[in-house]
Amino acid sequence: MPDVTLRPLATDDLDTVVAWFAEPHVARWWEAPTEPAAVRRRYADRIAGREPTEAFIIETAGRPAGLIQRYLIAEHPDWADALLATGAFAVPAAGLDYLIGDPALTGRGLASTAIRQLALRTLDQDPHLEAIVAAPFTANVASWRTLERAGFTRTYTGPVAGVDSHLYLLRRT
Repeated sequence: MPDVTLRPLATDDLDTVVAWFAEPHVARWWEAPTEPAAVRRRYADRIAGREPTEAFIIETAGRPAGLIQRYLIAEHPDWADALLATGAFAVPAAGLDYLIGDPALTGRGLASTAIRQLALRTLDQDPHLEAIVAAPFTANVASWRTLERAGFTRTYTGPVAGVDSHLYLLRRT
């Protein structure tokens, strides 16, 4: 497994995150606003703890490689409704979003290592959670293969919030 560390996202990282969102391999799949001012506003709220989603920088050998964030599904009611409508799970869960932003660092196993680390840490920290959930687009093959390498299991394929997606879970064992 590659050397990966996760550290909390800091204000000094925001220019890098904005640049990553502009990378074609990220922009194709990232659905949140990517305009610099919107990114800075959104992530400043996360950094300051004004928004419940926690964001982390994925690093390898001290080099920023990507972004990973976690959130409790219940704290995002629209997303919770969309996920629960799949019938694929009905347990307290946390969700993950992730990307490797630096194109030179894609395809090295960094994302699957980071996902596994954060998923296990999250389950360890919150004994009430039964699963970690991710819902990549079905067309985003690299993303769902990354989840499989991280130990997640596909439990559903079909529309999630109107988008063809695979639903992946890592259940507490």
